[in-house]
Amino acid sequence: MDELDFSLIESVSRRLAWGVVDRAISGGLVNLAEMTDEEVVSTALFGFLNQREPGDSAPEANDKSASDEVHVVTDHSEDLLRKASEALECEEYWFAILFYATWVEHWINNILIGLSCRSNIPEGVAVALIRSCSFNLKMKDVWTSLGAAPIEKDVMRTMTELMELRNGFVHYKWQARIHADKERQDQRVKEVALEGQKLITILQEVEDQVLFLGRRKSLRAQLGLFD
Repeated sequence: MDELDFSLIESVSRRLAWGVVDRAISGGLVNLAEMTDEEVVSTALFGFLNQREPGDSAPEANDKSASDEVHVVTDHSEDLLRKASEALECEEYWFAILFYATWVEHWINNILIGLSCRSNIPEGVAVALIRSCSFNLKMKDVWTSLGAAPIEKDVMRTMTELMELRNGFVHYKWQARIHADKERQDQRVKEVALEGQKLITILQEVEDQVLFLGRRKSLRAQLGLFD
């Protein structure tokens, strides 16, 4: 058996801790406006370690079911961005669009669920609402109704075209075209894929402002994480 790699264990622990802090901030469980970075992180982590389900009594010393149960959320965001970058390098622009657009959809849903929780909307209700809404409805009416500033028009335009091309690709909405039209379409697909790469950085900055008040980097630094 290989020896334990303690540096890897430490790295995983820091990332898990950030997951706890991220979820607490996104859900409005800590008040960023009234706390220092250190206070935000410690409050989120202590809250996680001491949380109880509603109606639960204190666990018995030998009752592991109450204290050892951990709920896990799988985040595919990094995988999607890695796949998109690989597709771009191989000039597989349709696949890059597929992965970037899927990342954008995850990004939208994550923020809307967080804002919903901050507005005291039950998570189940928020999820049902998001599933029933179109992309445009999410990014306009739902987005602003939850208190987020409207997305800039040029950013919305890029997001919309990215989603439309992704939908055409996934649902196989091909149409016969003359060769010149196909060349123009292929060129536009390449351009949108490259715009999608730039879009990710813009949307990450939007998320930082909407959910973290521009403090995501400094909060992660509290846990020794540096992007």
